[in-house]
Amino acid sequence: MLIEDIRFFDIFLSLTYSLILLGIANLTMPKDALHKKYYIKFLVLKVLFAVSFVVLHMYVYKGGDTFLYYLGSTYIADLIIQTPSNFFHYLFGSYENFLSAPFVRSINMTHSFTDTSVLNQAQLGVLISLVSFRSYLTASIVYSLLTAHGIWSIFRVISKMYPKATKHLAFGILYYPTIGIWGSGILKDPLTLASVGWMFIAIYNLVERKKMTQSIILLLIAVLICFKLKPYVLYCFIPAMLLWLQGRMSQKINNSLVKYVVTPILIILLSVGGAFLLQQVSSQAGKYSLDSVQEVAEGFHSWHTYLAENRNQSGYSLGAVDFTAVGILQKTPAALFVTFYRPFPFVDTRNFATFFEAIQSFTLLILTFYIILRVGFLKFLKITFSNADVRAFLLFSIFLGVAVGLTSYNFGALSRYKIPCLPFFTSALIILYHEGIKKKSTIPRKR
Repeated sequence: MLIEDIRFFDIFLSLTYSLILLGIANLTMPKDALHKKYYIKFLVLKVLFAVSFVVLHMYVYKGGDTFLYYLGSTYIADLIIQTPSNFFHYLFGSYENFLSAPFVRSINMTHSFTDTSVLNQAQLGVLISLVSFRSYLTASIVYSLLTAHGIWSIFRVISKMYPKATKHLAFGILYYPTIGIWGSGILKDPLTLASVGWMFIAIYNLVERKKMTQSIILLLIAVLICFKLKPYVLYCFIPAMLLWLQGRMSQKINNSLVKYVVTPILIILLSVGGAFLLQQVSSQAGKYSLDSVQEVAEGFHSWHTYLAENRNQSGYSLGAVDFTAVGILQKTPAALFVTFYRPFPFVDTRNFATFFEAIQSFTLLILTFYIILRVGFLKFLKITFSNADVRAFLLFSIFLGVAVGLTSYNFGALSRYKIPCLPFFTSALIILYHEGIKKKSTIPRKR
């Protein structure tokens, strides 16, 4: 393995960087109750999650894509150090830019850069690699703290909309172990989740007419990052956010007649705009284009089934999938259930990591049943269809949940792939609970 074991230098440097970054966060954060109560605790927890991620991959898994991405970033950083004049050539270049690149420190990653997503991830991590002095632990912590802002953005927006649910939202977003572990470390998933959070807060600010220029820039950067790493997340997120945008805009119209006239127009305009955006994203997405869905899914099935059968990883199967609209609809319930509520403890687990995930998924299943029973099934459905936030959050969760449930066929991969929608799924359940309880409490008791 080309990643060295953790040394005293790694511990010292990572601790120094952590204290500096936490100190900066403490000095620069707004002095409101939300930040004071949760922000620094969340960042400290992110450091611990990042350390856990590193230990898990170095000494338990003894491998993983994280090392490929880190070594790719290190390789590009070394090339830049050797020839600083080629900074932009390597940092923003395509695979062809590296065909004539020299060997650096006995590492050549060019063959890995044929996968565009690997190259993009490596390039996005170059600056962190440059300041981490070849310390994988330090780079992982810095990467985790920077991407934490995206998760915080999701929590910050939803807690603003539902302040009485803040405590539960903190547990459902900031402290959820799966989001914590797989939202940390050097992987595509933490940065994808962060980009979703940045898109979300940018759209919210635009609707509220706050920080307009800053929000437009942030939105464009976040869309670009998500497109570079996992464009299929955009396929699921764009329709959900357009629905959310329509709902939020309609809420701001006080006149019932105007709302009745304007709402259908908004729906048509946003639908046409959304279809155009999805087509544009798909046309530039390479192997992740909408036309390649079946081919990519079958590739995932084959590889992850091999891992389950030959490397003692916990896998699952939903049977043969017909990638037509009818075929996908038939598999939708099973795909959603496996995404959010499996693996089952003991039944689906072969190792500690999967068992740890199974405890969380089973707990989420119990909480879902509890919320439905506590609120009441009919009221649960009524709030789901009447609340613009819940509708949009669940739509994103359903779209991405079905996509990853149908393609992963491995519980370890599934834990990573679902994290962009998991904060929205838990938030939807929490909102349903609080809105249902609030409405129940307003009904006067009979004497």
